[in-house]
Amino acid sequence: MTSATDQARQSENTASMQTDSMLPRTSAGSAGLSASAIVDLLRAMESAGLELHSFMLARRGQVVAEAWWHPYGAERVHMMHSVTKALTSTGVGVAVHDGLFSLDDRVISFFPERAPADLSGHLAQMRIRDLLTQTSGHGHGVSGSVWRSIATSWIDEFLKIPVKHLPGTHFQYSSATSFMLSAIVTRTSGQSLQDYLAARVFEPIGMRSVLWDMGPEGINPGGNGASMTSEDLLRLAILYAADGCWNGNRILPEGWVATASQAAASRPYGYHWWVWPEQPGFFAFGAFGQYAFVFPEHELALVTTAAVPGSISRPDIGIPPLVWEYLPSLIAGADSSSESELSLTRYTQSRSLSLGGVDVPDNQACTVNGLRFKAESNADDICAIRIDFNGSSCCVQFEYRHHTHSINAGLDGTHVESTTTLPGAGLHHGYEPGQLATVAWAYWHEPNVFTLKCQYIETAFCDTFIFAFDKGVLNMQRSVNVNGGNTQRPIIRAHAEDPTMS
Repeated sequence: MTSATDQARQSENTASMQTDSMLPRTSAGSAGLSASAIVDLLRAMESAGLELHSFMLARRGQVVAEAWWHPYGAERVHMMHSVTKALTSTGVGVAVHDGLFSLDDRVISFFPERAPADLSGHLAQMRIRDLLTQTSGHGHGVSGSVWRSIATSWIDEFLKIPVKHLPGTHFQYSSATSFMLSAIVTRTSGQSLQDYLAARVFEPIGMRSVLWDMGPEGINPGGNGASMTSEDLLRLAILYAADGCWNGNRILPEGWVATASQAAASRPYGYHWWVWPEQPGFFAFGAFGQYAFVFPEHELALVTTAAVPGSISRPDIGIPPLVWEYLPSLIAGADSSSESELSLTRYTQSRSLSLGGVDVPDNQACTVNGLRFKAESNADDICAIRIDFNGSSCCVQFEYRHHTHSINAGLDGTHVESTTTLPGAGLHHGYEPGQLATVAWAYWHEPNVFTLKCQYIETAFCDTFIFAFDKGVLNMQRSVNVNGGNTQRPIIRAHAEDPTMS
């Protein structure tokens, strides 16, 4: 499967395109918002231990506050996970307006040649509307991580899932339904969902950074796999906050936003947008803290990218409760004090993740420098590990049977930006792009224990590698900050090939 980050490596002009057509900026006070309340919200998020990567707030199409936590930045795309579903919803709305299909068309009617011989009555009755509202009738959900490694038809995989309930009666969140929506748009339009949306939505509203994984049969996953800048995600939220219009031009069909943002008593969900009970507005949610909030009644749009553990299956924890708590203060009225605006500017311009570490004295850098440690048999198929120290930086090499992968890292409190081809080993929610942008730093936190931190700066993921040395033996532990499954790999034991280390 072609990944968004692989495409990103080939798109050298993304940053320049973004700066050529930025959204208009204004002050919070000019937009009738409280600058001090925005600062209070951001401080509350950080006080809660939420690792934010970006924050953007707009009113009436103008950005009033924006912040990036270094090394994340405005020009970088970020993996959006299930926020992607909002793109899919948008594509379906446009396709219905274009007459490609109706919401009440039966799903199986688009793939009659794939219909199983024992077609169940429930599967036969499943409509596009049921896919959109996550009421397909399935008894269990399918995470995007389950299908990402499957190279054969995902349509066939979908048709294998038992349809336990009558479609339209049971809410079950699943990325499988989103994939089928993408597949139906591709079948009826002859284009991938990304290409179909490009001319109809992305280009008219200036979304130029969208990168989307491609699955088997030329079909975008639908439920995940999209990356984009925070500003481009904000554009989508602004479009929905303005009832589908952009600069006076209608982009989405009239009435689509109102319909897509309606929940039902049995589900906190509209048409691939979350509509949480008793809370204002609606939102798109992606694992680990990717959000696009829309508050049409206040003409507000707010987006975040982040790395929030535990939020993968709980869209209502972490960031949303704080947004809902501080929303009344935000819209209560403009601050009259210029000091409030200055405080907001200072705060948003000084954000950074905690990078670096303090070396302990008398470490073993000299004794292990350049040594090849041959690994015992392990689940990750790593054959050998080597660390080369070079002044203020180091290079850690992981030798596999057919390839060697490396991570370049800074020492002495510095960090190094580069790329790596190192596999995720199941720690990155099933994503295995060929190459990832990184910022990495390393330090000795004990005389014989070396720690490497690798922030994958177009994703939510940060790996930690701990190398413990003892008389020619190396034990390595790899872990990650957030994941849909295990966050640690089994310890790898390796032995120095230099006999003087024994």
